[in-house]
Order: sequence, then structure tokens, then C-alpha cells
Amino acid sequence: MSSDLHDDVGTILSGLAMQSQMLAFSAKEEQKDSLLEISSMSHDAMERMRDTVWAIDSHKDKYENLIDRMRDFADRNLNRKQISHEFKVEVEDGKKFIDPQKRQNIYLIFKEAIVNIVKHSDATHVNIVFSEQRNRLHLVIHDNGSQLQTPTSSDGLGLSNMQMRATQLGGRLMANYEEGFKVELTLG
Repeated sequence: MSSDLHDDVGTILSGLAMQSQMLAFSAKEEQKDSLLEISSMSHDAMERMRDTVWAIDSHKDKYENLIDRMRDFADRNLNRKQISHEFKVEVEDGKKFIDPQKRQNIYLIFKEAIVNIVKHSDATHVNIVFSEQRNRLHLVIHDNGSQLQTPTSSDGLGLSNMQMRATQLGGRLMANYEEGFKVELTLG
């Protein structure tokens, strides 16, 4: 099912992204922004679909699969903003099974933390530590950004969604400023 979804929907979204981008090059000036927006939305939908396909793929049910996916996401997104990072892994057995729902929620918490750094931080470096020992998982994402003034009201749901996911997993998520912004997930 996951490969069918990837092949069928992925092909459509990829074609939509390419066609709208090509049309934007020859379009009238007032149409270019709309066509580029469609292309951007198509790329975003492809990325989300890849995440969904990965989450339901029963072949990706090991800690090493989660770690590889996290590394890839951090590399792509942090490198785009020239933010260096170190990814330290302390897992006793990377081939160990991880529940698909747990794997997906950990990944989505991680992804949101990285996206928040890319969008909102003035950080130049991020330390990531992923450890699992005796069925206790610990994930820390810590940037070196300065404490920026944040508006009193925000329409973003990122942190509350991360908290909700951690609670669903029976874990704890802490986010605070400690010589940079720090997100810490503990499960088990």
C-alpha cells in the first residue's frame, strides 16, 4: 500500500509541481506568483506524503530507520540556512523494533523542532542527541540561538502539537531557553 501511494500520488504531485513551475517562467507577471505558490504547495504535499508513506511502511520499523530519517531531515533543512549541526546517537541496538505510532510521533516532534529552528532562530549550530537505553528514550535538540522577543499571541500550534504527541506516547516534552532554545523529549 505504501509503495502504491508513493508511486501514484507522488507522480501526480511531482507533475503538478513541475508543470506549474514551467508555466511560471512564461506566464504574465501577475500570474507568476500564483503558479510558483502552486508549485511550492505541491512540493510541500509531496514531502508530507513521503512522511506518511514512511510512517506506514512496515519495513521501516527499526530504530535505525527512524535515526536515518531524522538525520536526512536535519541535513536538508539546517544546511539550507547554513546552520551546522552535530547528531549524536546512543542506541544499544539500532535493529531493535520500534512501534510505528511511536516512531511517527517521535519523528514529527523532531521535525517540528527543526522547522522551528529554521524559521525562528538566529542559531548557527544545533546539537542533537538521540539515546535509548533500557527502554528509556531521550531526544534533545538544542540550538545556540539568542533569546528573541516573541509575540504574546501566536497562531502557531507547533509546541502544543509536540506536547500533545509526547503525552500520547506517555512521555514528557520540555521546551525552554538555556543558552539557546532546547527541546527535550523523554519516553519510558
